[in-house]
Amino acid sequence: MTTTPDQNAAPSARAFAYPGFRLFYVGSVAGTNAGWILRILLSWLAWDLTRSPSFVGLVASASLLPVAFLGPIFGAVTDRMSIKTAFMRVTAALLVVPVAMLVLLATGAMTPTALLILATVFGCGMAAYHPARQSIGPRLVDAPAIGAVVALSAVNFNLGRLLAPAIGGILIAEVGTVPVAVIAVAMLVPNAVIAPFLHPRSGSARREDSSLRADLVEGFTVVWQRWPIRRSLMIAVASLGLIRGVSEILPLVADGLFERGAQGLGLLTSTVGGGALVASLFQVAAGAALVRQRSLRFVIILIGFAGTLGLVYLPTFEMAMAAAALIGFSSTYVGVSLQIGLQARLEDDLRGRVMSIWMLSNTASTAALAFVISWLTEVIGMQVAVLLFVLICTAAVTAIFLTRTE
Repeated sequence: MTTTPDQNAAPSARAFAYPGFRLFYVGSVAGTNAGWILRILLSWLAWDLTRSPSFVGLVASASLLPVAFLGPIFGAVTDRMSIKTAFMRVTAALLVVPVAMLVLLATGAMTPTALLILATVFGCGMAAYHPARQSIGPRLVDAPAIGAVVALSAVNFNLGRLLAPAIGGILIAEVGTVPVAVIAVAMLVPNAVIAPFLHPRSGSARREDSSLRADLVEGFTVVWQRWPIRRSLMIAVASLGLIRGVSEILPLVADGLFERGAQGLGLLTSTVGGGALVASLFQVAAGAALVRQRSLRFVIILIGFAGTLGLVYLPTFEMAMAAAALIGFSSTYVGVSLQIGLQARLEDDLRGRVMSIWMLSNTASTAALAFVISWLTEVIGMQVAVLLFVLICTAAVTAIFLTRTE
């Protein structure tokens, strides 16, 4: 049962007023930083083992595509069971990949094939984790605080993106990959330990005659029939797919274009996180009304596209870092503003499915563009490939924004 500090007071709009959310946030902070450390390890090892741009894109896709294709199934499963049980199981399962990575690195048995398998398993774990995480957070607070939950989750995500990759890149360069894998394991433990102590609000009871397939179909039906939800997903695909897709293949920029190695990769990734953190802090302070303004969102998408071009066209690494900050600001502002609108419109027993479809839309487009751009880099060069997709996505976003009603 969700409670405020004062049972007689009106429900608070401040997420941290709820003890359950405060506890959840502690574990989430540790887990998010662990996830970013794992991503930097996967990305760097893909480049270090093969020096192949297409393999870097393949590993990025392998870690993202399971979220896209398995996410809706895990979302339906999450909505059918106790959200607390689902969260406990998935946080424990997330320890598998970093432990296996640690063993392979420590024994010298890491190979490109093993790395690709680990990236795929990591993606499967994330496919289960995201609907559970996005469903349990809003259930730990009352309705007025849901927007704050989404915004604070973005602060956590982007603070992790700012700090963890830079620290991880420096540590990889200075002490090697094994100690970094140990850190990733240790930082995933708090999330699993805290999970049993959470007490989220229960969702509506599922009909006993409702099958998993029927629940899955219901989730897609809700997304398709509710125009504001469908429109949000279309905007995410057309804008965030490109911006975040380029962010997934930063080794091609850090070392491929500028020859800065693992430290350069960490710095670029952290700079993306810095811009993203600024956006998420602004959203916490500004409130949902400003954040959800359509015209402002459109301008910020265009800024993100400009940053994407700058990342590959600007002549110095320092200038590319400035472009990376624009990418981070834009992708986070747009993503969080769309999520606030989605979460505010959803019933508790639909959160797992609809938010997993949101993840499907984002990760499928991100993974596809990361792979296609990395492949085209070997054919026509990264600059031409990025320019081509910026033009396509700008036209698509403009068309969606001009469509106000069905």
